[in-house]
Amino acid sequence: MNWLPDYNYILASKSPRRQELLRSLGIDFHVITKEVKENYPDNLQKEEIPVFLAELKAKHFLNDLKENDLLITADTIVWFNGEVLGKPGSKIEAIETLQKLSGHEHQVISGVCLSSVQNKNLLFNFKCSV
Repeated sequence: MNWLPDYNYILASKSPRRQELLRSLGIDFHVITKEVKENYPDNLQKEEIPVFLAELKAKHFLNDLKENDLLITADTIVWFNGEVLGKPGSKIEAIETLQKLSGHEHQVISGVCLSSVQNKNLLFNFKCSV
């Protein structure tokens, strides 16, 4: 089942969670990824960072989109003590990050960019405090 059956859904993410989410919604999609440096301007507010990164990822695909493609890009950050926590580079770093967050309030903020040839970009974010 596709919500917009005339579209070819493309998920630009290796994330198993994002793939699982789309499957759980009954969306048929293809996964295509490109390496993108995830840099953002220092002056962005925390809610703007993942949206900026999702749109940055989308820009790397726009020239490849066909008329009926709907590209989905996303990014998620963890905001803790006034800064973005970087992605752990190893299992040890992941454990250290979880220990740092354990028992302390932090925010998980995701940004999503939906792109098509016809409508360009639709951007939005959502967050939860943990």
